[in-house]
Amino acid sequence: MSAPDNVGPHSPASADSSSAGHSEPDVNDLPLYKELCILAQQAYEQYETRGDLEALESAIRSLRLAMEGAEDDNPDKAGIIADLGVSLSVRFECIGELQDLEESISLGQLANALTPEDSPDKHLRLSNLASSLFPRFGREGRAEDLEEAIALWTRAVELVPNGHVDKPTMLNNLGTSLCTGFEHSGSANDLEKSIELHTRAVELTPEDHPNKPMWLMNLGNSHERRFERLGNLEDLERAIALKRRSVDLTPDGHPNKPTILNNAGSSLQTRFARLGDFADLERAIVLQARAVELTSDGHPGKPMWLNNLASSLEGRSERTRDTKDLEEAITHQSRAVELSPDGHPDKPAQLNNLGAKLRSRFEQSGNLDDLNQASAHYITALTLTPEEHPDKPTWLYNLSSSLLDRFKRVGDVLDLEEAIKCGTRSVELTPENHAKRAKKLRSLGFLFFTRLRSPHAHANDAPRAMEAFLEAMQHPTSHPLERLRASSLYADVLTEFSHLLTTPPRLSLLEACKHTISLIPRVIWLGNNVRGRYTSEELLVVREAVNGAATAAITAGEYGLALEWLETGRAVVWSQVLQLRTPLDDLQRLHPQLADRLHHVSHALELAASGSPPVSTETQLLSSSHDIQLEAPSSHGYALEYDKLISTIRELEGFEDFMQPKTLSQLAGACTSGPVVVINVHESRCDALVLCRAGDVIPVPLPELSLVRAMGIQKYLWDLLRAKRFLSRCRGDLQDEDDERGGRVTEMEPPDMMRKILADLWNWVVKPIMDIVSTLVPPSATLPHVTWCPTGPLVFLPLHAAGIYPKNECTSAPSQTIMDIAVSSYTPTLEALLKPRTQVTPAGQDPRVLIVSQPASPLAINNPIPGTTTEAAIVMSLVGESKPLYDADGTIQAVLEGMTTHEWVHLACHGAQNRKDPTNSAFILHDGHLTLAELMSHHLPNADLAVLSACQTATGDEKLSEEAVHLAAGMLNIGYKSVVGTMWSISDYVAPDVMKVFYTVMAEQVKAGGELQPAYALHEAIKVLRRSSGRGGMNDFLRWVPFVHFGL
Repeated sequence: MSAPDNVGPHSPASADSSSAGHSEPDVNDLPLYKELCILAQQAYEQYETRGDLEALESAIRSLRLAMEGAEDDNPDKAGIIADLGVSLSVRFECIGELQDLEESISLGQLANALTPEDSPDKHLRLSNLASSLFPRFGREGRAEDLEEAIALWTRAVELVPNGHVDKPTMLNNLGTSLCTGFEHSGSANDLEKSIELHTRAVELTPEDHPNKPMWLMNLGNSHERRFERLGNLEDLERAIALKRRSVDLTPDGHPNKPTILNNAGSSLQTRFARLGDFADLERAIVLQARAVELTSDGHPGKPMWLNNLASSLEGRSERTRDTKDLEEAITHQSRAVELSPDGHPDKPAQLNNLGAKLRSRFEQSGNLDDLNQASAHYITALTLTPEEHPDKPTWLYNLSSSLLDRFKRVGDVLDLEEAIKCGTRSVELTPENHAKRAKKLRSLGFLFFTRLRSPHAHANDAPRAMEAFLEAMQHPTSHPLERLRASSLYADVLTEFSHLLTTPPRLSLLEACKHTISLIPRVIWLGNNVRGRYTSEELLVVREAVNGAATAAITAGEYGLALEWLETGRAVVWSQVLQLRTPLDDLQRLHPQLADRLHHVSHALELAASGSPPVSTETQLLSSSHDIQLEAPSSHGYALEYDKLISTIRELEGFEDFMQPKTLSQLAGACTSGPVVVINVHESRCDALVLCRAGDVIPVPLPELSLVRAMGIQKYLWDLLRAKRFLSRCRGDLQDEDDERGGRVTEMEPPDMMRKILADLWNWVVKPIMDIVSTLVPPSATLPHVTWCPTGPLVFLPLHAAGIYPKNECTSAPSQTIMDIAVSSYTPTLEALLKPRTQVTPAGQDPRVLIVSQPASPLAINNPIPGTTTEAAIVMSLVGESKPLYDADGTIQAVLEGMTTHEWVHLACHGAQNRKDPTNSAFILHDGHLTLAELMSHHLPNADLAVLSACQTATGDEKLSEEAVHLAAGMLNIGYKSVVGTMWSISDYVAPDVMKVFYTVMAEQVKAGGELQPAYALHEAIKVLRRSSGRGGMNDFLRWVPFVHFGL
């Protein structure tokens, strides 16, 4: 469910209000009105410094008396009137009393009328009047107020000559008004002019000028507004850089410090919402919390600071599911509402955002009172908001979403009908080029789709839903994730309700699915670090969308297309990392400058992929002594340049398909050692696609398999593994508490449970596939080789061990198992099988083997694994040239260095899958954890075989089934052609037995020369283990099943 927009305006720097009333007095002879003006100035400065509202009241009282005491023909009269008008305008911003604003405008008009056109203060009078009209526009939304303010500031800019000290101030204020004009009218010209004016203000202001930080901040705000409307990430990056510089230039204790901290935090919050980098959100919270802490309750900015902090806390709660953050967000937002007086222009935004947080709590707790309160707040916000106000569409969107929630909960069709009305009006009021238009269109389409699926359907619901989805998915400046969601929903409507359409759809089902697939690289963006990409919601959305698209292609008989799409949506993050390492030989030969730049940018992105260490203090967050022009580009900047370079290269003759997804003919190269079986699991149907060497794709329907059944088998297996602690052999800081829980999960004994699991996999999945594969493979003395590439829950299930196993090993009943008829391997992607197996050593010459053994790592002191010592000795006796790294020698650095000089590596140690952060899954060495994130930064082109005799090296992450976030895939993707891993914890006593047979067979293959076949060696080792008595016998499934082979 889409989260509602939290809108909190960023306050611009106000105009200076210098006047004759503030001139230096003659201390020997002060008229009373001048004494009053001095008192007013002192009181006003106290207000600005401390936010003391009583000081502002004192300034106003003094200025009123001064105005009354000055004669009409006094040349200072106009200045005093102007100062009083400005002070009243400021009080309006604090307490929201409209009478103050009206009087401020009247006084501003009078001061302007009293000031001659040729007066050196004329630009100040114009600016002060504009500064009073501007907030009335924010309060009442009257376009004429904004137009007059813009006209007044335009004239003020014209009157101030270049070089005048007030020129930057006038430019800044005009720029701010034009930025607001853009928000109101959508005029791109206004926004471009705003950025130009703010840029000039910054350029004309010396570095040490006290207004420089505010001008930088306002320029950043204009860039951020352009990003919000047009979706260009370069604008957002520029805004963040400008605001960071603004923070750097503002000393602690400066009255503007909270404003600048808040704005900097809000931009980071915006980037988090767009890119999902959790580090941005953490930084935003630090900055915004500091802004709140530095601001007294009487300060007019305090509600805004609370609002923005609350929004960031809500965002963190949504990511971490921490209810404490959400409760704190509601507390802060409620306080923001309390501090915003009735009639204040920000009051509707505060009410809307409080409604958003209450709706979030409803989603977590299901308390209907929260939802009802949220709807009430949305309605109040709408009531207080003029029709032409730029935030009106957002309030309508949020109310519509809330009403939809209530319809789903209560079932009152009136809620659904009202939601459709609000959603329709929200879209009508949203400008065509607005970056969030797709979000509102998708929401509206979903409302029609919901009614279409209900008993209250209207005849035109299907075409209206598809029309909304189509516009959303094709909207060029909107968030790619919103466009992808709309594209998937368009396909869903066509799939379910095409029979209701009276005219052909503008896009066919497969065309819509193709559009969905094309958006994947933009949804999972290279600009985020790897951890951010893995922990964002985007991957889950992509997985569902890809499975749905593949299902549509299979249903249409487009099996090759389905296979291509499934490949595009698998291991997306790994594919991006590997793409950065693509050889550029042809490009280097024909376009060397482009090749060099692409190589540089790709390398920078690869280095950035592991992310930066978390920042926890404000000092660290804000420390920066570099000018923004000299600052090295961020990973986001490199990603933007990378995208541009790829687009430029694809425009060159002969490079139209440069780094495009692999075609079916190219993917057929994955079948050099036998057919590859890709299995698509979808809620509507399940199918296998068998890819043959000739490029043929053979479909195998799996009618007995369903998504529900697959999920059931996975749960059944993992419950068993948890109960027997086979998911927690290494118990430490890498494990979840859930994995420590033992206990019985069923009345069946483990062998019977595993027998049922393997039988179901055989009957529902493997046997129907192998019946077809057996007709495709020519007869041979050796077993055929099959590589499995499953999706969804099947990723975690032992297809390689599927079969009917007799309960009594002494029975004469024959077994029916995959191991009797084929040798199995797995692959995370087809592309992983396209790498050639390089002949790294001459025939008959032993490869160099790195042997790592950690029987008692200090980091797993309570879990000694003495069998690794025996295992290492066995391996050393069976291989030729080898380098042992035992105990203290097995450091992270030594292992990584050894991997670069040895073709094979054998790791006998603890391993663990980290459930909370899969990139921190690791091998536990003597001095630390060799994590998946660390491995991803390495590339070993001459590596050949990795044997991971450790626990859970091929377990993966349950939420990221298609992403292959485990150590075995990591080794495969950094260069190893073949990897032996484990699906769950292995026995310290069984591993040496397996490795003895495995390396005996491998040694024979090396001696014979030719292509090595580790999959066959592992198959033979498991056969021997199954036949053995005691340890790992046939019915001791949990001990022999976890060993698996990945790759060639």
